[in-house]
Amino acid sequence: MAQVTEKKTKTKQEKKYIIIRSYPETLFFYPSFIVGIIVFLIQFLAGSSLDPEVANQWGTFFFAVFAFNFLIVAFDFGLGKTALIAAGFIILILIVVLLQQQLGDMLNLTFATPEINMSTDFYLFFDLLMVAHFILLYLYSRIDYWLISPTEIYHHRGILGDERRFGNAQHAHIEKTTPDIFEKMLFLSGDIFIKPETDPHIYRVSNVFRVDKKEKAIRGILSYVPSERLDV
Repeated sequence: MAQVTEKKTKTKQEKKYIIIRSYPETLFFYPSFIVGIIVFLIQFLAGSSLDPEVANQWGTFFFAVFAFNFLIVAFDFGLGKTALIAAGFIILILIVVLLQQQLGDMLNLTFATPEINMSTDFYLFFDLLMVAHFILLYLYSRIDYWLISPTEIYHHRGILGDERRFGNAQHAHIEKTTPDIFEKMLFLSGDIFIKPETDPHIYRVSNVFRVDKKEKAIRGILSYVPSERLDV
């Protein structure tokens, strides 16, 4: 009985695999989507009774979040680059404060409050557009993915089901990188590079959700040696 149980356990282990999926950079616009929903609900429920100044403040906040998302998608913010930019901003603020203290009224500048006040319909259609966008991203991740098992690496790509299979998975080289600190914060994501032993190319799987956990699971799967013979 113990031997039969051991056989079933090993058989289940031999079926172990993990699927990793890549997501486009535009996934990181989801904070703007969330803020858009909040602002839409506020303006829709308040109607004409909403104070224009309050609407302007929410519009400015939405624009700031959207601009932040745009920067995340457009550029990679590594740890060193982010620290350098933050230090630059802090130094700039300190210089302005010190100069203002020294020169007094000569640097007292008056800035007009920007009027970024979008209509309720704008937020509605923006949110609907983002919903359609996220649905397409989800469908895309279902047809383009990597499957890693103890015996092979399998890549499924496209609606027509183009396939690539790489044997001898345990000798593949797997590497994880986190090129953008903000993407790691927003999505716990990073990139996984796959170098099959039987292929000269290096394949990049970008923006993998929970990349640290996925890499650990991959290491565990590739370290497992399936038995070719089981004694009963």
